[in-house]
Amino acid sequence: MTDTEVVIAGGGLVGLTLAHELGSRGIDCVLVEPRTEAGDGSPRCKQINPRSMEIFRRLGVAQDIRDNARLPFGWSDSAVFCASLTGHRIERFDGIFGLTDVRRDELAEPAQWCGQNRVEEALRGCLDRRPTVSARWGRRLLGVEQDGDGDGEQTVDQQGRREPIRARYLVGADGGRGVVRGELGIRLSGETHAARNVQVVFHAPGLSEAHPHGRAVQYWVVNPEVNGLMGPLDTEGTWWAIIIGAPEDPGAAWVERALHTMIGRNHPVDVRLLDPWTARMLVADRYREGRCFLAGDAAHLNPPWGGFGANTGIGDAVDLGWKLAAELRGWAGDGLLDSYEAERRPMARRTIAEAAANMRVLTGELARPGLGDDTDEGVQARLKAADLIRQTKSNETYTLGFVLGARYEDSPLIAADDGPAPVSRTSVYRPSGAPGSRLPHFWPARDRSLYDALGPGFTLLEIATDPADATWEAAAAARGIPFTRCHLHRPDLQELYGARYVLVRPDQHIAWRGDTHPDPGALLDHARGA
Repeated sequence: MTDTEVVIAGGGLVGLTLAHELGSRGIDCVLVEPRTEAGDGSPRCKQINPRSMEIFRRLGVAQDIRDNARLPFGWSDSAVFCASLTGHRIERFDGIFGLTDVRRDELAEPAQWCGQNRVEEALRGCLDRRPTVSARWGRRLLGVEQDGDGDGEQTVDQQGRREPIRARYLVGADGGRGVVRGELGIRLSGETHAARNVQVVFHAPGLSEAHPHGRAVQYWVVNPEVNGLMGPLDTEGTWWAIIIGAPEDPGAAWVERALHTMIGRNHPVDVRLLDPWTARMLVADRYREGRCFLAGDAAHLNPPWGGFGANTGIGDAVDLGWKLAAELRGWAGDGLLDSYEAERRPMARRTIAEAAANMRVLTGELARPGLGDDTDEGVQARLKAADLIRQTKSNETYTLGFVLGARYEDSPLIAADDGPAPVSRTSVYRPSGAPGSRLPHFWPARDRSLYDALGPGFTLLEIATDPADATWEAAAAARGIPFTRCHLHRPDLQELYGARYVLVRPDQHIAWRGDTHPDPGALLDHARGA
């Protein structure tokens, strides 16, 4: 029998993030994952958004991910809409997804274009920095038993050898068809889109030089015959394509014809992987059963349009991770673990709604006769299509407002106020110091992020000139809460944050702000769910 504090079922992107989060806090955990290698899977997620990269910066692994990306940081931040890859361009969007390599005050870390399998590979590669994390590669979970003190899990390896594990808590990050949710009897509710799609990974040397559109991470092919989108996975000729409206069992000949239609010529292609999928918009009826929790695809299934799915799962891992650590180290209030569902389930519904809105207009709906013609009618068709693309696809590619403007408005842990609360739109980020918001970021020094000054627990930011009194440290110490004081002496930033003092949670969200010295103990109790 192996005894541990937390068992994580599933070593994908979400399970690995949770392992790093718990490991960074000294929590003993066992990660169980059937795949022995990460690099062979389908790179479903390709955009690691700025919020996720900020999380990975805090965990000290952001550079590992950038180093393992097959497209270098800053390689491109563009998307192109075209009649075919080698045909006429219809529209081009630059500066998308926060992929810029130009430093901006609002970003601690820009986004990174990197296949999910390569991100997982990087996170596996640096897991040895977490001495309290033990990984069981090549093992899968068989079942779950709960009693009043913890969970009992049975795992099995590829040779059928069983290993029992006992833990205080179990997290199911094992996907939409994983074992944990089924064992707990929790349903997913929602709907599935009717269209069948297939992602193809293929090798096509010279394809990047064969088209006229320049570098882009996405090429949206608006073609009445075959439509979808495609892009490079590396600088050595490996590409991905999503073919929308594929047959149920696409054969090799059909896939090759579809790729040639999207490319616009019979460029040699060597298909390496086929991954059929349908868009599902599903959320678990609950995220917790006793000492067991769901995260990532086990808790919600998102359409890929906008790139929110895996990034939402990363957010789950961080929210649950610091709360489990607080519970296991004795400073959590009775309501802290319940707040995980209260905060993350509405966030999942929000992201699914945004992705579903993006899905209403895809390349099939944008296609028009004559888009590829070298005629005046073709020019006019492309101009009309470009106008429709700008109207319907801007929110899908310019997402900083949605990603950074997310706020836990109705969380039981947040001390709401009536101070200034700028509201972001999907494509427009407006920094807000309102409680529940992500802490607005800036660079205090050339190479030092504000987030680098935050502690592992709660941090009191002193924006204005006067430090708060020492009762904060006393209140935190009495409750065993890790506490950091950060004196900025920046009254010029008081308007940005809306107050002189800001209490920041371990996940960089704001718990409270104010201009006076309140009862620190009561505020910390509220923020820890007591």
